[in-house]
Amino acid sequence: MTLEQIYARIWDGLAAALREEDLPFKVMQAATVGLDGFPNVRTVLLRGVSEQKNLLTFHTDLRSPKIAEPGREPRIALVGADPVRSRQIRVFGRARIARDGQARLDAWHASPDHDLIAYRMRLAPGAPMRDVDEAFGTPPGAHDVPGPAEGPEHFCVVEVCPARLDWLDLSADRPLRALYVRQGNRWLPNWIAP
Repeated sequence: MTLEQIYARIWDGLAAALREEDLPFKVMQAATVGLDGFPNVRTVLLRGVSEQKNLLTFHTDLRSPKIAEPGREPRIALVGADPVRSRQIRVFGRARIARDGQARLDAWHASPDHDLIAYRMRLAPGAPMRDVDEAFGTPPGAHDVPGPAEGPEHFCVVEVCPARLDWLDLSADRPLRALYVRQGNRWLPNWIAP
């Protein structure tokens, strides 16, 4: 496999994850520098991929601590794994929070309703609760449970602009690892030791 083929496979694998739920790289781990200075890692679902724009996106709650972290330190890392094929993609870049605008509203309206339930919670992510019903404010079935109109005010899009891509493939007799570093509008590829 050539460096050009691997580069294409990275973007193809990320884009394919948007089309089918069970494909690798849909679920990624996002690491930021926490407000306390420690690394902070959480699971995110890849929601947008554009090689042309050099952009990956995921959604989150504006009330979440992960929003304050990129505001203070925008560097972010994403990692996705394909355990069946023994492959890993790591993305290093900068995050930007889309708090408003048409792109955010379009993402909200394009999302399935079951994906939006978390944004309709009355409590911020990570807030302490006495019982599980407290996040919604009332027990299930009660008349004032949040409805479909609620939630967009808590919803945002996190845009990640990759600066480095790292591909690791352990599936063959000879493991392969490639690194792509963004300079201006192009990627500089190199083989690196697995």
